[in-house]
Amino acid sequence: MSTDRDYRAKRSYESTPEPEASVAGNVDPGSARAGTDFVIQQHHARRLHFDLRLEMFNGDTPVLVSWAVPRNLPTKKKEPHLAVHTEDHPIEYRDFSGTIPAGNYGAGEMRIFDSGTYEVLEQGPGKLSFRLQGKRFQGSWHLNRTRQEDGKDEWIVILGRDERPAPAPPPPFEVMNATLSTEAFDKDGWIFEPKWDGVRALAVCKEETKLISRNQRDITSAYPELGGLHERLVALDAVVDGEIVAFDEGRPSFEKLQSRINLQNPRDIERVMSSIPVTYIAFDLLYLDGRSLITAPIEERKAALDEIVIPGGRMQVSTFVATEGIALLEAVKQRRLEGIVAKKLGGSYRPGKRVRDWLKIKIVHDADVVIGGWSRGEGSRSTHFGSLLVGAYLEGELRFLGAVGTGFTGRELDTLWPKLQALETSDRPFVEDPTGTRSNPFGKVLRDPHWTKPELVAKVEFRELTSVGRLRAPSYKGLRNDKSAEECLYEDLVAVAHGSV
Repeated sequence: MSTDRDYRAKRSYESTPEPEASVAGNVDPGSARAGTDFVIQQHHARRLHFDLRLEMFNGDTPVLVSWAVPRNLPTKKKEPHLAVHTEDHPIEYRDFSGTIPAGNYGAGEMRIFDSGTYEVLEQGPGKLSFRLQGKRFQGSWHLNRTRQEDGKDEWIVILGRDERPAPAPPPPFEVMNATLSTEAFDKDGWIFEPKWDGVRALAVCKEETKLISRNQRDITSAYPELGGLHERLVALDAVVDGEIVAFDEGRPSFEKLQSRINLQNPRDIERVMSSIPVTYIAFDLLYLDGRSLITAPIEERKAALDEIVIPGGRMQVSTFVATEGIALLEAVKQRRLEGIVAKKLGGSYRPGKRVRDWLKIKIVHDADVVIGGWSRGEGSRSTHFGSLLVGAYLEGELRFLGAVGTGFTGRELDTLWPKLQALETSDRPFVEDPTGTRSNPFGKVLRDPHWTKPELVAKVEFRELTSVGRLRAPSYKGLRNDKSAEECLYEDLVAVAHGSV
């Protein structure tokens, strides 16, 4: 049986914020006089567990009789959970929530999972029945000792009766989408957060984690390292909105993430998981402990999200600022992020809708590139070209940058088409042959390209220059008649993409 010496001897009060108090030995939970308060603390120590603590009296002194419950209290009938009786804790411990520093006993994060009042229903040698009236748990449970030898005091806990209100139905598993906007702004009544360049997913968390994509596909198996997100939440159940992100030197890299998106074979997923791990960035909360939050204003949902997430492992909470969107956009530019999202305070969450309460402002770069060919058009473009094949000069050789297939008006198609035909040649202008490769990270495989003499210069916008030198999301902005092809240098493009100019 544990004693007070265990509690005090295991803790160095110079380095832990835990309460320092005296406990005069341990009481027998089967016979001690009951108090009124209980607390359940979620403890991310070496292994996640939950500490059930019931107020009882040691003489006239209130103490917390404690059990470590690895799987928390059961919420289903006929589902016994292990509960290991540990040393009594001082009554002051019922309010403890925080970080136990590394090197201390029980190092890790501790949060109050539930608290309230309780009453004893039955008490006797090796058994204790009680009713809880908390914020998350309401009902009765039964504790029974199963083993007390070799210094171990093991019990099981089973559900007697679940007295929680009937839960509300969960929200539709559809994300709310932002409307594209062109400029950042400062405005009271708005918050601004980074736009994370990844895969949007709802995390449906209960006794396990399920990941649902924006098109309602279950993508849980594609990201095994996110299977423990539910353990990072101080919640019985929740639906969180966020983004799955792969980082490269501290910044999100969709290029890296793309190598995982379409993997289905478990061996392939396991192979790349160690080299390209992902993190879930949470930014909204739609459902919590049986209550739908989609009609609540965003500021309440954000506050609840901050309260229930224990950041760490593979889960983080997106930061945001109030009012000052212009400064945030400049800051994310310096970090080479995708952009920002502006969100209007007071707004509800509207699953499946694209709304103006959320505005996305993307960071785009301008560049001048050489037109070196085109691909055949299809559908409405069948009488013109489909995309322009572009490049830039590196050490005197024209390097292929990808295909530009958007941004053209009907008039521009009519203007460009005869120019391209007039410059057509059988000689490939690019130093490498892009035939059979993807013209950009999301493009089709390039088939039967037509080459042109490298004389025309086009201005394009793009989101990113990938590690293999391809433009991501390029869009045509017009011809440059005031610049020669030889002036379009790859080193200038790299400087623009990295924010050096």
